[in-house]
Amino acid sequence: MQGKGIELMSGYVLNGAGRVELPNRPLAVTVAAATTAVAVRATLPDGRPAEPALYPRVGLLILPRVDTEIVVVARPDGETAAFPDGTVLQVTIGVDSSRDLDSERAELTPVDVSGLHQVELATIAPAGPRLAITARRTAVDVSLTDVGSRARSAARSALALDRLPEPRRFDVEVDVDTTMSMLARIDDGSIRTVIDVLSGVAAVVGTREELAVRLIGHAVTTMPVTELRDVANQVQAELDSAALGMGFRSAAVDRSERDTRTLAFTVTDAVPADWDGACTDTVIRHLVLVGDTAQSGPGVTVVSSSAVPELSSLSVVVTSLLADVSASLFSEGVRQ
Repeated sequence: MQGKGIELMSGYVLNGAGRVELPNRPLAVTVAAATTAVAVRATLPDGRPAEPALYPRVGLLILPRVDTEIVVVARPDGETAAFPDGTVLQVTIGVDSSRDLDSERAELTPVDVSGLHQVELATIAPAGPRLAITARRTAVDVSLTDVGSRARSAARSALALDRLPEPRRFDVEVDVDTTMSMLARIDDGSIRTVIDVLSGVAAVVGTREELAVRLIGHAVTTMPVTELRDVANQVQAELDSAALGMGFRSAAVDRSERDTRTLAFTVTDAVPADWDGACTDTVIRHLVLVGDTAQSGPGVTVVSSSAVPELSSLSVVVTSLLADVSASLFSEGVRQ
């Protein structure tokens, strides 16, 4: 056999965008998840249904022959709009032979599709006398905390995208109010939770898999860059020892001349006196109010002072955090 995957007996495991070749014979594609039913479909590259294709049962696709490039697509079966949080797909593409228990096959590394409406798993195309199987998942999800992972799923669901197209991604930045009024929110872990949620958002919309965090109190303190999974704990550790200031200024960080796409969140407990919510062509500003307040509106998201938000409320919070991003995607023609 030929291929660029990891060879296992008569099969291959495809990592990322790995490619292998199988005999040009009828193929069976199986897609399964432990917690939900999965519909698998064969389409042409332009999205039209591919022929011939047979669907004997949920999660099983039979391709009697492959004459042109085919894309294997999975989506939730039934009325569910998006894959539930924690959905991991197991995918096998192999020669359809009931008489050969050790037939040649390609197995994709498990694919986390939490929050996605559908996902392209692989392409199958003629390659001389054989068939080329190429995995479509070229990026591996960065590791996040449980809250961050659930926020990432909610962000994917809100935008109906696995990740923003590269040219439309943002530098994601967070300004955290470290004045005296925030002491209770620091002590109860609310700020750490918000940072965890924003790490999940950054994993979907960020240019880089990181948050640029600044603490604003007596002065502006720029936190060192760290992995998304660890950033909330790092911020909490710094807050626990920080000297709290007075009179928070949301404009302490000047982004007026910024020429790169930036999504800037300001985390505080009340609307700052100098807050105007003004955005530019490149900078989206969003206010995150932590605590029991009814002060909401465009460009403002309220997060209750809860250490671990419920999944339903988390989805509402993330959708609000990304409202301006979602609107920009419509205006740019990404979501029509």
